[in-house]
Amino acid sequence: MPWRLFISRLPRRIVAQLLLPRFGRRIGTRPRSIDEVRHVAVIHWDNLGDAVLLGPVLRQLRRTLPAARIVLLCNEKNHGIFAHCPYVDCLRPQTVQLPAVEGEPHGTPENPGRLVLDAARLLRTEARSYGPIDLVIGPDWLDPVYGATFFESALFRRGGGRRLLRGRARRGLATIVDIRRHHVRRNLEIAAALGIEVLDDHLEFWTSREDQAVASDLLGRLDASRPIIALAVGAGAGRKRWPASRFRQVADDLGGRAGAQILLVGGPDARAGADEIMNCLKGVVVDLVGETSIGVVGSVLRNVDLLVSNDSGLAHVAAAVGTPVVVIFAHPLDGEPWVVASPNRYGPWGVPSVVLQPPERINECGDRSTCIAESAHCILTVPEEDVVEASMKLLAETRSTTQ
Repeated sequence: MPWRLFISRLPRRIVAQLLLPRFGRRIGTRPRSIDEVRHVAVIHWDNLGDAVLLGPVLRQLRRTLPAARIVLLCNEKNHGIFAHCPYVDCLRPQTVQLPAVEGEPHGTPENPGRLVLDAARLLRTEARSYGPIDLVIGPDWLDPVYGATFFESALFRRGGGRRLLRGRARRGLATIVDIRRHHVRRNLEIAAALGIEVLDDHLEFWTSREDQAVASDLLGRLDASRPIIALAVGAGAGRKRWPASRFRQVADDLGGRAGAQILLVGGPDARAGADEIMNCLKGVVVDLVGETSIGVVGSVLRNVDLLVSNDSGLAHVAAAVGTPVVVIFAHPLDGEPWVVASPNRYGPWGVPSVVLQPPERINECGDRSTCIAESAHCILTVPEEDVVEASMKLLAETRSTTQ
C-alpha cells in the first residue's frame, strides 16, 4: 500500500464515522432476515454494460420481496436503462462522472467519498418520505472486483447487509461468493448470500411503446427479407476499439456474401468511427450513432439478426434483447482468465455468441495479465477474416432456427 494511503487511513475512518451517523439513524429497523425487509435501496454506479447485467438481481429481489419498496440509486447516464424497469419503485440518479471529453464515452469518476455522502443524502430524503431503509445493497459490495474505499464500505455496512450475513451464518445458511464467475452469476451469488431467492439468471431490457414505435419506423427503411446486421464500433477504452476500417471491411464482406444490410449503433463517442465507415461502405447502411436514446437502440437491436461489436455495453444490450452477438475482445487468450477484462467475466450472457480474442499478449503486454495499452494494440491481431467467418456461421445458425 502506498505510504500516503496508509497514513491517511485513520483520518479517513474518523471522518467517515463523524459524517455517516446521521445517515445511519435513518437505517435502523435491524432486520434479522431478508423476510423482514420492507424498504430496500440498491446502489449501482457503474456504466452501461454493468447496468444491463444488474437486471437479474432486481428481478430476484422483487420476487423475494413483492411488497417491499425498492429504490435504485444509479449513474445518471443509465437512467434510460432503468426508466421502465418493473421491479423498482423509484429511481434516484446520481452524477457519477465528470463530463466526458469529445470522443470518449466516460468522464473522470467523481471523488468516491463525495459520491457516498451524496448517496447518503439521497437515502435520507427517501427515508424521510417513506420510512427507515432496512437494507442498502450494491452488487460489488460483498466481494468487490476493483476493491472499495473505506467510505463505500462504511456506507454499505451501515445498510444492514452484514447483519443479514451474520444471521444466515448462525443458521448454517452462509453462501460463498466466488469472484471467478461471470458478472451475472457473481451478482446473483451476492444476492443469495443475503437470503434473496435466486430462480433464474436471464437478462432483460425494458423499453417503452414510444421506443418501439421509433425503432419500427427506423427499421422500416430496410428490406425485411434480407439479413440486418448491426455494428457497434465504440468502446469504453481505446485498447478495446477494433479499427473502424476493419469494421468497414467486415460490413462490405457480409453485404456481398450474405446480402446483409448494415446498421450502425453507438453513442456520440463512436461518431468518428461511424463516419469512416459511412464514407466508404458500399451497401445499404443506416446510421443511428449518437442519434437515438438507449431505449430506441435496444428496441432496434431486438429486431436485427446479429450484432458485431467491440467489448462494450451494447453487446450486453443485444444479449438482453435476445440478439446473437459476435464480440471482439482486447483480452488475449493467453492472459489471466479471470481478470476484469476477460470474456469469462464479461462475455455475452444467455444468447448464441462468438467471442474473438487476440491469440497472445504482444510487446509490452507480454508479462501483464491482459492488454494494458492506451490505444488499440493486442486487439489488432484479430483479423477481419475471423470476424466475417464467425458472423456468417452465427447468422446461418440463428436464421435457420427462426425460419
